[in-house]
Amino acid sequence: MPPRLSASPDPGPSPEAGGPDREAEIQAQLVHDLFERGRLAILVLLVLLGVIRWAVEPAYRIDGRLRALFPILIAVNFVRLAFMFIPHRRRNALASTRAQYAAFAVGVALTSSTLGAMMYLAWPQVEAARIAILVVITSGLVSGAIMSLGFSPFVYMVYMLPPVGAMFVRAVTDSRPPWGANVLATALAIYAVAVLVTSLDQRRTRREAIALSLTLADLVMRDTLTHLHNRRFLQEFMPLETVRLARDTRHLALGVYMLDLDFFKQVNDTHGHAAGDAVLKQTAQTLTAALRHSDNLVRWGGEEFVAVAWVKQREHVRVVAEKLRRAIAQAEFLLPDGTLLRKTVSVGFCALPLVPGPSRQPTWEQALALADAALYRAKAEGRDRWVGVAAAPPEALASPNAFSRLVQNLPEAEGEGRVTLDRAP
Repeated sequence: MPPRLSASPDPGPSPEAGGPDREAEIQAQLVHDLFERGRLAILVLLVLLGVIRWAVEPAYRIDGRLRALFPILIAVNFVRLAFMFIPHRRRNALASTRAQYAAFAVGVALTSSTLGAMMYLAWPQVEAARIAILVVITSGLVSGAIMSLGFSPFVYMVYMLPPVGAMFVRAVTDSRPPWGANVLATALAIYAVAVLVTSLDQRRTRREAIALSLTLADLVMRDTLTHLHNRRFLQEFMPLETVRLARDTRHLALGVYMLDLDFFKQVNDTHGHAAGDAVLKQTAQTLTAALRHSDNLVRWGGEEFVAVAWVKQREHVRVVAEKLRRAIAQAEFLLPDGTLLRKTVSVGFCALPLVPGPSRQPTWEQALALADAALYRAKAEGRDRWVGVAAAPPEALASPNAFSRLVQNLPEAEGEGRVTLDRAP
């Protein structure tokens, strides 16, 4: 039995909705912020290491462990800094958000544990004045951490717990004549806890700001009826995809599809516009389910949709077209009054790269225009079918008006051998 669709489906996250997808977007932005702001924390630490080195000088001269830890601390932070300067897109290609966060936390843990060990070893061997300087420096690190990492309380605690804990333990167990070390370290610990409480509030504020920003982006980039992406998203997204296609070394192909519901006007004329809206929502749901999560579906306008899908082999572009056609043909559309409708869709597509070899390829706008022209051929040849612009010789796009001639009359271009059309059986 064909799938029966509800009259009010949810084809994707709405601008107002939360859910796992929105939470994943928020987490990704928080991790991105950590890397962007973490640079400042590392640079501040590298500058302060010179002062720390001076403060622990008496212990440094006699303790080989300190002399081993100091270059380790410098090396760890230079590695962290280099990782921070990897471009955002490159990091996302190399690792998931969770892996990036784990790598960041490990770097912080190595830094803080090394710093804590240095302070623990140096404390008994330096005089009160130098200890006071270490406490002041640690206080500065607390402030720097909250400025750059305060919206991530876990990372903040990992960053501050070892050095603050080491100084606090040493201060309250110091057997030398009283000089106020325990009071100084206790004040530092209280300050660190107060800053942690502040960071919790900063985290809530930052999450709310990110959620609001994503919602506003959805309002701009999504269609309000179907919650699919809209034309503006395609204008932002497709230039990146065509650059990716030009650089491809794995011989992938890109399918650009234009879809149009057949005889959609009859739905509005017979059942009303509310029924038409229900059919459009359910069409969005059906097509989204037929595509992979990595593919993109856009409401182009009216009853027209655009899909963009990567495939491993060129012949698979037609497989996706048939999958989309069949999904609509097999679905039952439930109208608000309980009526069940069956609908069909016509599909036109353009396969990229269209021209073999290093020849000039169509822009994404030209590919979409070719897919639109192929769609009109599918409608002219009987609807509920697909027609695709599958290939063209290198000279097909050589002259200035060659492309317009292709779009204006695909059958003529096919007859003259200027383009190869692929048709549903």
